[in-house]
Amino acid sequence: MNTRRPRRLIALVAPLIATLLLAGCTAGTAPGQQGSETPHSGGQLVHAVPALADGWQQQQSNNWYKSQVWTQLVETLVYVDDTGTVHPWLADSWTSSADGLTYTLEIHPGVSFSDGTALTASTVAHNLNVLGLGEPDKGLTRAPLIPVEFQRAEATGELTVQVTLTSPNEGFIPSLGFFAAGMLSDATLDLPVEQQAKLENVVGTGPFVLESQTPGQRIVLKRRDDYGWASPAFSHSGPAYLERIVFVAVAEDASRLGALESGQADSIHYVQPTEEERLETAGWDVIRARYFGTPINFVLRPQAQIVDDVRVRRAIQSGIDRQELVDTIYNGSWHPATSAIQQASPGWVDLSGELAYDPDAAKRLLDEAGWVVSGGDGIRTRDGERLSLTAYTSPNLNTSSRLLELVSQQLAAIGIELSIRQTDATSYGDVFNAATTQLIPTANTFLDAATLKQYWGSTAADQFHLAGEATEASTLDPLLLALTRTAPGTPERAAAAEAVQRAVVSAAYTVPLVDNYQVYVASAKVHGIVTNAVGRPYFYDVWKSS
Repeated sequence: MNTRRPRRLIALVAPLIATLLLAGCTAGTAPGQQGSETPHSGGQLVHAVPALADGWQQQQSNNWYKSQVWTQLVETLVYVDDTGTVHPWLADSWTSSADGLTYTLEIHPGVSFSDGTALTASTVAHNLNVLGLGEPDKGLTRAPLIPVEFQRAEATGELTVQVTLTSPNEGFIPSLGFFAAGMLSDATLDLPVEQQAKLENVVGTGPFVLESQTPGQRIVLKRRDDYGWASPAFSHSGPAYLERIVFVAVAEDASRLGALESGQADSIHYVQPTEEERLETAGWDVIRARYFGTPINFVLRPQAQIVDDVRVRRAIQSGIDRQELVDTIYNGSWHPATSAIQQASPGWVDLSGELAYDPDAAKRLLDEAGWVVSGGDGIRTRDGERLSLTAYTSPNLNTSSRLLELVSQQLAAIGIELSIRQTDATSYGDVFNAATTQLIPTANTFLDAATLKQYWGSTAADQFHLAGEATEASTLDPLLLALTRTAPGTPERAAAAEAVQRAVVSAAYTVPLVDNYQVYVASAKVHGIVTNAVGRPYFYDVWKSS
């Protein structure tokens, strides 16, 4: 295989090189040029990401790229690792009442924010109330991944917090490990929302602090030398090894990869799947963060025209060849989805039989629904209406355009036409949230399967828009509620998780496509990058060979 980079890459990488030079950066070298294998302090990491959009208010900045900066500045009460184990962090311990309505958290002593103020139970309670209830007077909504059962938090001692829920939810403690449930200083929380959204006003307890930024282009973090309260889940204690982390936004995949291969960046987030195996063969460290959550999937809404018929939704499920998607767009490390949640997720159940490619079954379902082939192009009609669906790309899924293009070919073979429209970071939210949207790709993360109630419940985010469909909601909502009442790792939780997965696949609210993961690629000189249960990287343990 020809591994030479095209000449056009020189022009693509040039702006990045200029940016790095202005930042005073030196980065990695090619694979194989490794030095000492003993962790040591010093140096800086240049990490390139696809985007660094402005706007850093915690509830409003939940995306993959910002989170890589956020997790170095702001810490959570617990840490959930990539096995699902919940570790202490800013909370040393927690207990719950017998009825599951009250949780008591003991806060780690001696923790300070980067402005020197102490982390107290009062500040923790302040954070939890903002996260769990929002602040309507500021126009701030509640954090969507905190269970809706949250009622209040209050300090009952200098380092003791009591949380009250309206009804039990076994996903509460794991939800406190989500990166966007971090602990901020009272000074940050007291600011108006538009001021909280400025990165320079984000005051956290993390091992790094902001040194400088060029909004939308570059962010430089420096080490906190007084840091000393890392979760025991990490491999060392005390200050971070790296002196600095430089985040650089490089939008084009080829340019970002060129920066890595030319030594201008030490690590990057995301490469095209077709590049992964080549990079591994060449000696680069390809980190595949397989996270808990839903696979790349299409959401189909019962309130939207045409897909309001379950037979059409099931026909779409059966008419998609997932293995062809993997073989054509991805590589051997990717796998077809086999359920409504990823195989890496606790509680996953194999529904590959229900999701098998069966175009003949799909055609029969469409026949039953009254859609017949009547024209020369093979697209079905009913009462003069074409079986045409509008599908939207997602800016959060780099392969969504290619997925939709290939799926459109597969569905055309059974008589369904897809009209593909583009979205961007500005428009995607409105399109996704519209009940009339017929088909849109997404992928969700969670630290505990109970969070599915937050995504799919008709009284929560309601991704399937079942609130206006009494029969649909009355079927799924009780199953989601039962999921929240069962403890992780128990037979009861396994049964509840299976019931939810079977229900959403049977109703075809979701069309699972490909199990997803986040890809980070690093020079062989970089050591210690770890990702949590939702694929977010932490650079606290990272060090570089001399």
